[in-house]
Amino acid sequence: MTQSLVTGGEAATASLAAKQIKVAGLTKSFGANMVLHGLDLTIEPGEFVGLMGPNGAGKSTLIKILDGLYTRSSGEIAYGGAPVPDLGSLREVGFVHQDLGLIDDLSITDNLRLGAEPMRRFGPLLNHGKERDTAGRALALVNLDCSPDTMVGSLSAAEKTLVAIARTLELGARVIFVDEATSTLPFQDANRLIEALKQTAASGATVIMVSHKLSEILDATSRIVLLLDGRIVADSPSAELDRQALVSMLVQREREKADHDAAEATRRAPKTDGAELLRLEGVEGGLIRGVDLTLRAGEVLGLTGLPGSGLHDLAHLAHGTMRRTGGKVVRARGARSGFIPPHRETQGGFLEQSTMDNVTISSLSRWRSPFRLLRAPRMRHDGVEMIDRLSVEPRDPGAVFSTLSGGNKQKAIFGRVLMAGPQIYVLCEPTRGVDVETRMEIYRLIEELAEAGAGVMIASSDSEDLFAVCDRIAVVTDGQLSAFLTASESDPEDLEAFI
Repeated sequence: MTQSLVTGGEAATASLAAKQIKVAGLTKSFGANMVLHGLDLTIEPGEFVGLMGPNGAGKSTLIKILDGLYTRSSGEIAYGGAPVPDLGSLREVGFVHQDLGLIDDLSITDNLRLGAEPMRRFGPLLNHGKERDTAGRALALVNLDCSPDTMVGSLSAAEKTLVAIARTLELGARVIFVDEATSTLPFQDANRLIEALKQTAASGATVIMVSHKLSEILDATSRIVLLLDGRIVADSPSAELDRQALVSMLVQREREKADHDAAEATRRAPKTDGAELLRLEGVEGGLIRGVDLTLRAGEVLGLTGLPGSGLHDLAHLAHGTMRRTGGKVVRARGARSGFIPPHRETQGGFLEQSTMDNVTISSLSRWRSPFRLLRAPRMRHDGVEMIDRLSVEPRDPGAVFSTLSGGNKQKAIFGRVLMAGPQIYVLCEPTRGVDVETRMEIYRLIEELAEAGAGVMIASSDSEDLFAVCDRIAVVTDGQLSAFLTASESDPEDLEAFI
């Protein structure tokens, strides 16, 4: 039986009871861009609420206002009937955001102690042994088999997500906001986390989960709230909605081809006989031990694996952003590689720069004159064209990257890679945290790249990505690569058996 997550906090928090949350007339704007339009929302104790909406709908903005990270433009927030400036200052309320709020240069133990009272031996001396033991128990709650002394910067994106969840639970939260926490987790880990969240809600706690994975929302939650353009357009018991109804509402029109079968029906013919673009021979580095791998022109190659398997290390090694300790990486003459990292907030974007800067920064040489001067008008024209091509919202090229929704950040990073025009694409978690429509747009984009003769490597913990677009799929286990499966002749159940 799945353990309730609330048992992981300090004993003193066990008596805390979740209270009603009420939001009235909540608005938020970033300059002239109005993101939230007078939201009214009440969440009762013990509810498990799914919060959904397309990219840019305002989901993450709402969560960050409730946490106190953003200041609301107007409106009221109440907890247990009493007005509060935000919920993040209350010890019984915990948040797990997309950007996780972890510090790479600190250990897991130190990250778990952030925001908690120091554990002291006596006087000013810290009880490091007790802190380490407490961190170990918190990690056990999320089944993360890592030493508490491990530096967070050495963890994969999925492992970092589990650390962030463990920290929230250790603080004893009775109200838990989870913002896309499962988006990079393999099926087993995501399912185990969701089951634990369900048990926690059943024990009297309140859970609010933001997710684009329809099966998670339908199977786990008791109620679904749908945001569109900063407004609540639906608020219904989960039992009254089905997958197609949700998809239809999310994209505001019928999308009969939104599931895997439709993606399969329209996909290109598999191609694995193109010219060799990339070859790994006995490559070692990070968690990877002696991997051989070939990527060909026109091929989409998929890789998956559990947290700690070395999945993303292999992607970094293939692109060249991680130093090899053995073996070699051979690229076709003149072939360049483009890379989308697994964690866009800390690895992929320049948060305080504009969308335009983020899209163009890797391709400045294409706008240099013979005298090394930057042709700014041409650069702006090309940047705006790319932003429009990928439907990045808001369309304002001067919008600050940190204010974009998660899915629009992802599209802007895609734009930067496309602008550079590589022949090899290494994509980590390409659809992490994006809505249904954006996911389909990304699949179509990957198909177009392969049709044009590029080689695409996808490292993803989401089997839907792998079976929607990949020609071959392999599993990374303990730093080594399994035999490849042919995607058209296998299914997610086959893949789960290998993992």
